[in-house]
Amino acid sequence: MALLKLLFTWALFAVMALAANPWVARHRLTSDQYQSTMNDLVAQGYKPTYVSGYTISNSPRFAAIWQKPSGWVPAWVARHGMTSDEYQAAFNTYTSQGYRPILVNGYTVSGQDRYVAIWDKSTSGAWVARHRMTASEYQSQFNTYLAQGYRLKHVSGYAIGTEARYAALWEKTPNDSSAWSARHGLTSAQYQQEFNTMTAQGYRPTVVSGYGVNGVDYYAAIWEKKSGPAWVARHGMTSDQYQTQFNTITGQGYYPTVVSGYTLGSTDYYAALWSK
Repeated sequence: MALLKLLFTWALFAVMALAANPWVARHRLTSDQYQSTMNDLVAQGYKPTYVSGYTISNSPRFAAIWQKPSGWVPAWVARHGMTSDEYQAAFNTYTSQGYRPILVNGYTVSGQDRYVAIWDKSTSGAWVARHRMTASEYQSQFNTYLAQGYRLKHVSGYAIGTEARYAALWEKTPNDSSAWSARHGLTSAQYQQEFNTMTAQGYRPTVVSGYGVNGVDYYAAIWEKKSGPAWVARHGMTSDQYQTQFNTITGQGYYPTVVSGYTLGSTDYYAALWSK
């Protein structure tokens, strides 16, 4: 009887905690686990806000964040496990229906690039999306759209074979004139140095993407110079380290905004951002 009471109390606490929590985060999910979690949370009113794909022993895994909006939510769709052609077909279908991409992350399974993406019908300025870009193609596109007044809103680094590739989203934001900066192809040490430089100048990270190429971890990131709540950033974490940091940081009143999973050899690593 005591054991049953304890189990009931724990279950009740878990349900109350979930109901009171406007966000949920998971990592290391298989494709089936990710879809099952997505179905359960969407049924409870949650919406995916960030998803990254990666592999463990060449098996696709997913790290994701869901939030429970308090107000009106625009129509949205999310897809994962897409090949490049499947992603392009979905992209064409949804954009023709008035959706726009708000997230696209690339990852590699058995040497083939795959994509996870979210689209919604939120309002925005003009936007541009590109994927499967080499480093030089990405830099060229970056320069072109920057000159046309676009702002980089999202970037994902991944690998095809031994070559880094990038997926990115740009948007024209006439009501946002705050300074911003973006970097890619940074080693862990270079990323940390750039991170220190940017934060010392009053910038805050809004996107970080970790990716492995030829056994080396690289990082692409976006910083913005604007006011906002307190934030925390970590990278190069193993699964256990990420879970420890997650528990500590969320215990201090922060919630996750970005989680990027990536693989070096047979080990999965994580880069993440939290905000109060």
